[in-house]
Amino acid sequence: MDERLGRYPAAMGFLDKLKEKSRGVMTSAKPEDGVAPQPEDEVRRRLHAITGKGITVTDEDGDVIVAWAAKVASAGVGGGSYENLYRALRISFDASDNEAAGIGLKTTTEAELNFDGTFSGGAKWERGQHIGSETMHVIAWLGPHQTEGGADEKGYKFAWGDLREPVIDAVTGAGWTYKPKKV
Repeated sequence: MDERLGRYPAAMGFLDKLKEKSRGVMTSAKPEDGVAPQPEDEVRRRLHAITGKGITVTDEDGDVIVAWAAKVASAGVGGGSYENLYRALRISFDASDNEAAGIGLKTTTEAELNFDGTFSGGAKWERGQHIGSETMHVIAWLGPHQTEGGADEKGYKFAWGDLREPVIDAVTGAGWTYKPKKV
């Protein structure tokens, strides 16, 4: 125990790591001190600037949806089976408090969903504050720049944190607070 601080250093390190891992899932992410809140349009612009393999950013009903999608090999009988995985964060805005709230959406389907800004399709979306990762064999990246068979990434790892962190950075970088939205 550190007598001067009345703390256990190892325990504090563990709690700091736990807090960091839960940022944006269980706890809010606030902007750095001194970062002035920008207009909502700037937050939206920053979210629309997020890019990456399988990433699409669209608007729907006043919200911004940052989605990741891929066609992946499935463990079906007969070999060439595949599924389409869709993982997304739907962000809504409260300009009066400079807060953006996000909720995770995910579905796995045999049908390809349109990326025209509508995420309902016929798919059943699971909503929540998702965490963790999934390792898969990506056959194709979906979205506006489909690779149609051009991807062959065995052992690709999708992690919710990899989708959430750029969203948090975009929001907090514009001086807003990112909050996890309750289901």
